[in-house]
Amino acid sequence: MKHMTQTVLALVLLAVLVTSCAPRDNQVITGSTMGTYFRVETICDRSLEEVAITQELERLTLIFSTYRDDSEVSIVNANTSVEWIPVSSEFLSVTSHARRIFIASQGAFDPTVGTFVERWGFGTTTPTDFPSSHEIDEIRMQTGFGHIEIREVPAAIKKNLVDVRIDYSGIAKGFAVDALADRTSSLGCEDFLIDIGGEVRVSGLNLSGSSWRVGIENPIEPDEVLGYLELSSGAIATSGTYRNIKTVAGEQLSHLINPIKGRPVDHELVLVSVYAEEATTADAWATALAVSGLEASMELIDRWRLSALLVERTSLGELKMYRFGDFETAFEEI
Repeated sequence: MKHMTQTVLALVLLAVLVTSCAPRDNQVITGSTMGTYFRVETICDRSLEEVAITQELERLTLIFSTYRDDSEVSIVNANTSVEWIPVSSEFLSVTSHARRIFIASQGAFDPTVGTFVERWGFGTTTPTDFPSSHEIDEIRMQTGFGHIEIREVPAAIKKNLVDVRIDYSGIAKGFAVDALADRTSSLGCEDFLIDIGGEVRVSGLNLSGSSWRVGIENPIEPDEVLGYLELSSGAIATSGTYRNIKTVAGEQLSHLINPIKGRPVDHELVLVSVYAEEATTADAWATALAVSGLEASMELIDRWRLSALLVERTSLGELKMYRFGDFETAFEEI
């Protein structure tokens, strides 16, 4: 559905420890994964080693990457039957989660837009023109998460249309963040920050014994931040139209595809950040709201009581922020 923009900055305050606090072990591991970066910071006696982190991320990449022909999602996409297709527990979990957000967002979050992603030039191919209105209508007949059935035991999905193409880029990085968070917690480590391409989840306290600070990037000045939330638990994901822009036939296109219209989004909403308990949920909702636009996003936020920050770029080129939930009560603007 999208290639998530790297828009959230984890602002970790590495202050000197308070003298009354006992020293704690601090470990920071960084690297590349899923076409972006990862950062794992833990303040624990026992935490994941670098090899365990990279192996887990490679395993998840082999499930969800549409850029690899041998990945599970690519194999599912290539399957031309309408029979049940056995899938991993991780694939089933993401599919089930995606269906819930698809229904709740009234189709704004729809991972079956993979064909549109390719046709508009944000996949593995580079088109030389735009799809015609007729072609868009034809592709729309092949999309819709209603064409996917789910079976829990044994884990499997069924494509009611063989041409349905799944793209989990709008949720996979959030799922990977949660997977690393769960593995970290299983070791008894409860003080950590995990960041994959701007999808961030935190727990406990940072090295200075304070809550983690997670900053939201300024879409006009990417080296600056709009503000930050102080968190000791939960996740933040951000999506927007100001990054990952391609030029096709001389026209700039956003990487975000409106699954209902079958076209790249073109509206005033340039950035959306969502806070949730888990990164999987925050990731999917950030995509859904960024696709929906300002007015429709406000309706979804109100209906589902979401914590979100919407950033509109006005006709004068200025930024206007709308805060909801935790962003209204705990967001500190800079």
